[in-house]
Amino acid sequence: MWNKRRNSRPHSFFFGFVSALVLCVVFGSAWLMVDTLQQMNEDGTPSEREELVQPVLAQEKVDITLQKTYVCGTQEEQKLTKTVSSPDQVFLDYQEWELVSKEDHHFVFKKLVHDLSPVCKENGYFGLTKEGILTLFEGPPQQQKVIQTFFQIDTERFESSLLQHDLNLLKKGIRIHDIAEYNSILSTYGEYSDENVSYHDME
Repeated sequence: MWNKRRNSRPHSFFFGFVSALVLCVVFGSAWLMVDTLQQMNEDGTPSEREELVQPVLAQEKVDITLQKTYVCGTQEEQKLTKTVSSPDQVFLDYQEWELVSKEDHHFVFKKLVHDLSPVCKENGYFGLTKEGILTLFEGPPQQQKVIQTFFQIDTERFESSLLQHDLNLLKKGIRIHDIAEYNSILSTYGEYSDENVSYHDME
C-alpha cells in the first residue's frame, strides 16, 4: 500500500506541471490577443486610415454671396466663405434663397424680404420731390436722400379736397417705422396719384 502511494507522487507532479503549462499558454495567448487588438485600434490598418482621412479630403471651401432686397427698395449684400462636403450641401443650406449664379466655387443667392430694411425703419420718411413725386427718403425730404420713388401726386386734387394740411405734412416728411405704416401711406396717397405719370422703384 505504501508503494502505491509512493508511485502516485510522480504522476501527480506530472499532471500538475502539465496543467500549469496549459494555463500559461492560455493566459499568454489571451494577453497577446488583447495587445494585438489594442495596437490595431491605435494604429489602424491602411484601409481604416484611408477611411478616416477621406472625409477630410472631401471638404472644400466655397464663396457665397447673399443679396437681400427689401420692400422699401434698399439692398444688402453679405459675402462669406464656408467649408462644405459637396455643392449639394450649399443648396440645402440656402434652399429658401433663389440661385442667381454659380461659377466654380462661387455661389450667388438672392432673397426678397417682405419687410422694411433697418435703414428704412430707423430713418425712413415719405415726402414729395420738387416735381411732386411721392418718394421715400432716408431722413427728412429736405436732405434729398432718395431711397425709393413711386408716383406723381395730383396736388390740385389735394387742394380741391381741402386736404392742404395733409399735403403740407407730406412736403415736410412723414416718418415711418414699420411695414404697416409704409403700406398705409401708399394706400392713402395712392388715391391722389396722377394716372398720367407713374414711377416705381427709381432712385
